[in-house]
Amino acid sequence: MAYSSLLLPRISGIALFLAFPPFSIFPLAWVGLIPYLQFLTRRPGWVLTLLGHLILSLAYFGGVLYWIPRVTVTFGGFGWPAGVGLFMLLLLLLAVFLFPFTLLTRLVAARSEQQALACAAGFWLLTEVGRNYFAVNGFPWALLGYSQYPYHWIIQIADIGGVYLVSFLLVMVNASLLALFRFRAFKFVALAVSLMLAANVYGVYRAYFWEPTKTKQIPAAIVQPNIDLAAGREHYAAKYFEELPAAYRRAASSGARWVIFPEAQNPYFFTQDFYYRNFLTRLVSVGGVDLLFNSTSVESETRYFNSAYMLGEGGKVVYRYDKQHLVPFGEYVPAKEWLGFFDPLTHEVSAFTPGNEYRVGRVEDLKFGTLICFEGIFPEIAREFEKRGAEIFVIITNDAWYGRTAAPEQHLQIAAFRAIENRRMILRAANSGYSAVIDPLGRFRRKTELFESDLILADAAGYQGRTPYSYLGEWLNIVLIVGTLPLAVKRGVKGSRRKVSKKRR
Repeated sequence: MAYSSLLLPRISGIALFLAFPPFSIFPLAWVGLIPYLQFLTRRPGWVLTLLGHLILSLAYFGGVLYWIPRVTVTFGGFGWPAGVGLFMLLLLLLAVFLFPFTLLTRLVAARSEQQALACAAGFWLLTEVGRNYFAVNGFPWALLGYSQYPYHWIIQIADIGGVYLVSFLLVMVNASLLALFRFRAFKFVALAVSLMLAANVYGVYRAYFWEPTKTKQIPAAIVQPNIDLAAGREHYAAKYFEELPAAYRRAASSGARWVIFPEAQNPYFFTQDFYYRNFLTRLVSVGGVDLLFNSTSVESETRYFNSAYMLGEGGKVVYRYDKQHLVPFGEYVPAKEWLGFFDPLTHEVSAFTPGNEYRVGRVEDLKFGTLICFEGIFPEIAREFEKRGAEIFVIITNDAWYGRTAAPEQHLQIAAFRAIENRRMILRAANSGYSAVIDPLGRFRRKTELFESDLILADAAGYQGRTPYSYLGEWLNIVLIVGTLPLAVKRGVKGSRRKVSKKRR
């Protein structure tokens, strides 16, 4: 196969990243993998296979995550060469985790091209689930299923198998279309089309004919302060001692019984700063409205936590949750004894300690779970809170790091999948936007704009009932993966036997 065939993985990589924000041409994800599958099933040599895989990975992940160098350069203290170098290392890591899809598809194609296409969705599923749990402690951003947020009906199947099931269906449709064009594989296409139609019918039912069961509803307020990360002490003082308290009082006077502040850059540590602690305590004691907010917790010189606190009646601390899934190279340096040279990227926050408990809070009779920033991209964290009785989720995040890029929109759409997977409302408080109220169907009932100070007043509704995904977790996905592998091996053995038989004739 000629090197000109490398155009195929390039087309696929570009098509896949165009399916995500900021372009959001989501239909491309239904056909975007066809060129790459065509490339693999033509059985290129292994050098070409590796080159094609790198091209696909760099175009796909590089396009979706283009904003990462800005973060490392603007806030990490690196120059552009170093920032781009770190970005390339991340892209190579993501390419490694996607490689089982390429490797297994190519191996099976050597024996049976049709079976390679039949197994492709399972192979892709293996890489996405693996990336969630093992890529530097997990990095499930840019999962293919997230591109389908605008296709509201289809993503409702996430309550069965998570975002991964959406990805599985996407790859299956890509593979079936190629099988139709090349092999007239009508049965495979019929299966894929049937599953897609069933998913749409299920989505229509969920969207228009199903009502989740509410448990409790209270008036709440989400505050978006738009705190500038690069500002000086005066800016922080004005935000934390004037604007945020004013927003709290405004929410209280509007009838809110629960106020939520976002995660944000905060030089005042609640556990260490006596004046700040007393100020918040008096604010809540006088206002009489529960306040959920973010602060760094300091327990010793070596133990720092990224925490969510809630002050209740009399300004007393009634809830604390310590972030468990920290941002690698942002809040801690993994394998620091070997990778300590990354310290300049993380400055003083590299010493954060992960929490060790999923704590469910309670405001009046409403039970809630708190996900802090990065934790919102992990389905298993939301499931753990739901398992422990959370009737509503709160996400507090600081997306100001990303600037005016596609990252805030990508992050917001990821959060919507957590709502669908568990059929829970989400109150999302973001420092600079997007703050939002997300209903159990993943719809944005209220949403702010980027880099504006704002206040959302909304009813915080708790919901009960478990979804198949919240109950079974990844078991359905594991069954799909494990069911694919023996099928591939079996077909491969049959294919090799046919070749031997032909040679004997």
